Amino acid sequence: MRTAIKIQLDYADQHHLWRLSNWLFGATLLLALLVGWKSVEMRDQRDALQQELSTRQAAARPVEVQKIKPEALSAGQKMQIKQANLVLEQLGRPWPAMLGRLEQAISVDVAILSIRPDAGKGRLRLSGEAKDIPALLAYIKRLELIPEMRDVVLDKHEIIEEAQGTGVSRSVQFGISARWSQVS
Repeated sequence: MRTAIKIQLDYADQHHLWRLSNWLFGATLLLALLVGWKSVEMRDQRDALQQELSTRQAAARPVEVQKIKPEALSAGQKMQIKQANLVLEQLGRPWPAMLGRLEQAISVDVAILSIRPDAGKGRLRLSGEAKDIPALLAYIKRLELIPEMRDVVLDKHEIIEEAQGTGVSRSVQFGISARWSQVS
């Protein structure tokens, strides 16, 4: 006698779908727990940072300074204050911009030997050497084209002759002054 084999014709396997939905539900629950845990951790971190910021802001509040009457200062203290103010005024000038502009005006025929700024008066004195008079005059014209430069004046010039080998080398030493101001 033969035993009959049971054939299942229902192709909708309920167990497979049940396992997949359980797995998805578990993964979603795990993800929700992870997000919740991270949000609590981030909230605690934010609260700690806000507390630290409040502490630092309280410590950084400006201190009230009593106004000192000029009569109460000694002559030495007044002199020190005046010198400090001069230094601050010089530091407040746009030196990098000025030096950059002067560098742009230079040519191969002109060499600057010294730059002496006077921040208090807004003046600038240049000394240097040029190949010849036309090169010097061209340099002065380029300085006059700089928007921050005013009243460019050739203060002095001297033609220098030096014997070199078989000939004579000529150059022009010069001194130029100008007013320097910021363009508004």
